[in-house]
Amino acid sequence: MDLYRGQYDLTNFSTQVHDFDPGISPYPGGLFWTVPIPAIGPVELGTGRARMRATNLAMKDYFDIPNALFRFESPVSVGASASFDIHWHGPVSSRGRVTTTGSSGQLVMSQATMTWSAHNDFGFSFVSNPSGTKSVFAQLGHVKNGVFV
Repeated sequence: MDLYRGQYDLTNFSTQVHDFDPGISPYPGGLFWTVPIPAIGPVELGTGRARMRATNLAMKDYFDIPNALFRFESPVSVGASASFDIHWHGPVSSRGRVTTTGSSGQLVMSQATMTWSAHNDFGFSFVSNPSGTKSVFAQLGHVKNGVFV
């Protein structure tokens, strides 16, 4: 979960102020920004509906994406946690198969609304609008990759 001051700048990340993620474990060649969470559901891929929630999920705040990847700032990160509630809802606007070598699956485009909050050990905290934020696009899917194909 990333926070920007004003318009996001994906060229040099000059407006990014927080990057909440679980890290890369083990660093540098391990699993990338992924952490297990309790089961989600129900997932209705055919109708583009699903829900995923987590409360006080342990994370780090790396402050910006380049630092999360290359760890050159000091401090590299501070302890943090995040909570979120994401609700995907139809109608499905498009469907597609995953065709990447070594992967298989199906993806659908629908809509999503979400609320989220986070805080770090430096005392920063953020809470999204309680009425929910609507996504620009929302993709939902079932994908198998690597040794699981």
